[in-house]
Amino acid sequence: MCVLVIPSVAGNIFLDISLEKKLKLLDACGRCERLKISRLETERSRFRTKTDKGTQVGLILNEGTKLRHWDVLMAASKNVSSPDKFILVEQFPEKVISIKIKEKIKSKRDLVELLILIGHTIGNRHKPIAIDSKSRKISFPIDNDSEIQIFQKLLEEISDRIELTTEYLVFEPRQMN
Repeated sequence: MCVLVIPSVAGNIFLDISLEKKLKLLDACGRCERLKISRLETERSRFRTKTDKGTQVGLILNEGTKLRHWDVLMAASKNVSSPDKFILVEQFPEKVISIKIKEKIKSKRDLVELLILIGHTIGNRHKPIAIDSKSRKISFPIDNDSEIQIFQKLLEEISDRIELTTEYLVFEPRQMN
């Protein structure tokens, strides 16, 4: 069986409108495939897998390249401007805990102490985080439901100042620069 080797990422449809337009055209022609992967696989630069249509794909990306949800991989024909197919990366949603800070924090000092406590608690469990400043949420993935009770217990002393919820979403950890 032939393996389609992908050496690079063409772009991301969230960031490139022209790619999104090309994707819609190729999808309508049946030349778009989905590569459904886990968050852990997005961090690998070399691996072999299959698309939703059964195409064997071998990714050989440059060191440090990480795939992102809605990245586009192109398998080009001899005519580079007209690719044979687009392969759209879809990251599986996973269960995360989200901590939302309630609006009524008395002072900046209280807010700083609260954030330090939350950061310390999550950091001690070595969890990657995502921060959504608009919704005032800090999210992190969990491996199993028992972690929900663990974090409820660990954050019990500040439970009146936070909302702890669980949800399934495509988790993209905050990248440190």
